[in-house]
Amino acid sequence: MKREKSHFYRSGKVARTFQYGFFMTVGIALLVVALNLVFFIISVVVFTKRDVSSLGGGEVREALAVVEDVGSATEEKYVLTDEMAQRLAENKQWAMLLDAEGRELWSYRKPAELADTYSRVDIARMTRWYLDGYPVWLRIWDDEIMVVGMEKDTVWKYPVEFSISWMEYLKQVGFYYFLINIAWIVLLAAFFTRRFMRNREQARIEWIAGISHDIRTPLSMVMGYADTLEQNGELSEEARQQAAVILHQSMVMKELIADLNLTSQLEYSMQPLRMEKIRPAQALRSVAAAFLNDDADGNLEIEVEIDAQAEQIMLRADEPLLQRAFRNLILNSIKHGGQSEVVEIRIKMQEERRRFIKLFRNCDRFVICFEDNGAGFSEEILRRLRDNKKNDANPKIRGLEIVKKIVLAHGGKVRFGNREEGGSFCEMRFFRS
Repeated sequence: MKREKSHFYRSGKVARTFQYGFFMTVGIALLVVALNLVFFIISVVVFTKRDVSSLGGGEVREALAVVEDVGSATEEKYVLTDEMAQRLAENKQWAMLLDAEGRELWSYRKPAELADTYSRVDIARMTRWYLDGYPVWLRIWDDEIMVVGMEKDTVWKYPVEFSISWMEYLKQVGFYYFLINIAWIVLLAAFFTRRFMRNREQARIEWIAGISHDIRTPLSMVMGYADTLEQNGELSEEARQQAAVILHQSMVMKELIADLNLTSQLEYSMQPLRMEKIRPAQALRSVAAAFLNDDADGNLEIEVEIDAQAEQIMLRADEPLLQRAFRNLILNSIKHGGQSEVVEIRIKMQEERRRFIKLFRNCDRFVICFEDNGAGFSEEILRRLRDNKKNDANPKIRGLEIVKKIVLAHGGKVRFGNREEGGSFCEMRFFRS
């Protein structure tokens, strides 16, 4: 059994806004990361230019040569290379070498206030702290201790330790800090997205309205002159027919301009809906009766079926706009029937209850379905109706696009498809008020 082809539609504005917001969020996040990275690199470069690197005890000890003292047969003499001496002077550092008992064996640029002998307690303090206020670094070399220091108030040197509970707390705080950063990035992106979309929508609406206004005045003059020429009995029949064609095409252009304005306003939610409680059943009968009264040739049959429960359904809607959607559907069936001389249109309205939303009040939906005996929708038309992207204007679906946007503007959903027995259908679902 062939499955019927149909499609549900939702407004493309949400998708476009989400897409722009997503890229805006990613862009802002990347910008924040890039700015932080640049700031960090600049800070490191500035710091390295200002800060003087310090020499460690190992480097100094390796540059310290041991030679025999000529004046003593038992003692050794320590000689520092000129290059290391220059580096220590440039870094404003000093050094001394102690034996295992803490006695000084050699020193270079050592402050005069420092002693020549140190106890094990003094050496233990020097390993992690200061020596009389001088920051120092120690290096054990065999049975010798190389001490390298700097001037006072040049290095902050204290051991740091944290409890496990404090580290766990930092992990939690870091996680929340990360979430807060993500939140403000998203909020910032949403703010700019909303402003951008609002300005873009307003600019487009104003541009379309301005163009429409500029066209309307000369078009009215063309229609007026064409009508005058058509009614002028002094002109030939051919000239009057040409004037009638001009008048007809001018009216088509006027309708196109009106459709363009309405479509753009609905697309960007700029149409001021005059919402009031109405009975959709009465609106359906009113539109159907108007078409039947205008059908002098009897080539149109419209059957309206409304369930007894659906008669009392109320809907908050803009009634003229909703009737415009109903008229467009009937006009589409009349223009694109193509299968028989008599256009048969069947309109059904019924309640649709959903069990999973029974917990909420006033959430019952109702369905309005238009069916005809025409040739049905082609695959191309269904594809164009399904696609929310801006395609080239197609007069065959202009009225159906307006139907879709009117239904979406009222918080409903619309479905177009082809009947198995022939013809097309359009289902509209609304939440009752």
